[in-house]
Amino acid sequence: MKAPGSLFLISAGLIAMGAGCIDQGAFLIPIPAAFAPVTKFGCPDAGTIFTYNVPAWNTNRPNRMVAIEQDQFNCRIRSDAQGIYDWFGGLGAHLDDSDVAEKQLVSDLWPLSSGSIRRTSKYDLPPSRYGEIEYVVSYGLARVPAGLFWAYKIRKDYYWQHKLYRTTTLWWSPSLRWTIRQWPEEPGKVSQVGGFNWELLSVSSE
Repeated sequence: MKAPGSLFLISAGLIAMGAGCIDQGAFLIPIPAAFAPVTKFGCPDAGTIFTYNVPAWNTNRPNRMVAIEQDQFNCRIRSDAQGIYDWFGGLGAHLDDSDVAEKQLVSDLWPLSSGSIRRTSKYDLPPSRYGEIEYVVSYGLARVPAGLFWAYKIRKDYYWQHKLYRTTTLWWSPSLRWTIRQWPEEPGKVSQVGGFNWELLSVSSE
């Protein structure tokens, strides 16, 4: 009996996502984990260009990320704003040797499946910049400026001294094998598009 309810929610969401919708903000309609796919790790095809709705500091044009290659568990990209760097497991940007705990957490998260919860602490795999990190995965139909996508929602909560320090939420598209929305937040503060908060505008190829 869950499927009809899920289809009803998705249909209602599609109506809200239509051209006549007043609120044009991005949002995601979740579906039950039982009806969500399981997805293996992969990086976008080399030469794919992802353009986002935040300006690069050095061009003042919408920032672009261009897929370069998959290097083992890293997705290597070239960004207008930040140059060449890796996303570990496609989900963690700029992770280095001080992020051993989070790297292990990302590795354990694949293959992606809705309802997955992974957590680690500095006591499990030192060192760590935070006292505890928790990843929670869900799945649904997402809308961003580039259009509609099925996407995993990965909520990353970072704690310090048992208090929530910050949250970063990614919407990762299995069809694109890349993030269509990144949304960092801090408790008690309002987040809006700009800086590290961005959404996909378009996809193209070199």
